[in-house]
Amino acid sequence: MPGLLVFLLVGYPSAAHAQSFAVHASAGPTLIDSGYSLAAGVGFFPDSPLAILVGVERTHLSTETSAEGRDSFSTFRGGTLTLAAAELRVAPFGRDRVGPYGLVGFAAGRSRPNVNAQFPESVTNDVRAALFGGGLYVPLGARASLFADGRLMIGSEGGELLAVAPIRIGLAWRF
Repeated sequence: MPGLLVFLLVGYPSAAHAQSFAVHASAGPTLIDSGYSLAAGVGFFPDSPLAILVGVERTHLSTETSAEGRDSFSTFRGGTLTLAAAELRVAPFGRDRVGPYGLVGFAAGRSRPNVNAQFPESVTNDVRAALFGGGLYVPLGARASLFADGRLMIGSEGGELLAVAPIRIGLAWRF
C-alpha cells in the first residue's frame, strides 16, 4: 500500500497537487431539542470531491418540561455530549465553487446528563452513533471556505436510543 501511494504521488504529480489538509471549526443550534453544538477538527482532501474529516464535537441539550394534559407533564433531562467523530464528505461539483455536499460517518464518546432538582444523580454514559446529512460549501478564496450543514446522529446512549440534529455553520482553512 505505501508503494502505491508513492507511485501515485511521483507518477502523477496532479494527484499530489490535488491533495490538501484543512482545519475547521463550526457552531450552531440543535433542532427539536433546545441546545447548541460546537465542533473542530482536521480534514484530508485526497481528491476534489472527497474529504475525510476527524474532529471533536460538543453538543449541549437543555432540560425541558412540557405539559401532557391535565395534571401530567414530561421532562427531558438533556445533557452534554462530547464525541470524537469521523466523516466522509462528498462534494459532487468539487470544492472550487459553491456547491452541495453529502456526509456520512460515525461518532463515539461520552454523555453527561444534566443534574438538577428533578434529576439529582450525576451520570456518565457511553455514546455510539452513526451520522448522515448534507450541506453547502462556499469558497472564500484560495484557502478559506465557509460551510453550513445539517446532520442527524442516531445511536445509543447508556442503552437508550439517542437522536441529535445539529445545524452548524463554520470556517475551514486549507493548507
